[in-house]
Amino acid sequence: MSTEHSSVEVGNDEAENRYVATIDGKPAGTAAYERSGDTITFTHTVVDEEVEGQGVGSTLIRHALDDARTLHLTVVPQCAFVAAFIEEHPAYQDLVA
Repeated sequence: MSTEHSSVEVGNDEAENRYVATIDGKPAGTAAYERSGDTITFTHTVVDEEVEGQGVGSTLIRHALDDARTLHLTVVPQCAFVAAFIEEHPAYQDLVA
């Protein structure tokens, strides 16, 4: 079981259609998405090798899904990492179409 990295910050880079995770101000991972109306499709998630297994990806996806919930968006987990995260965290399954 991985532990979450305490200093991970996540922001939405709407111009680039991706959520970006940073650690101490340095990019650590991204979750790319496509937005269409009330639907957000997560297409690809990348976490830097140096921080793999430290919870960066989970923190990134949790933030993105919480954002989707706040914005009342339907989630399409095209990315295998996002799909697996939702499967492992039933509280997010209601977001999926």
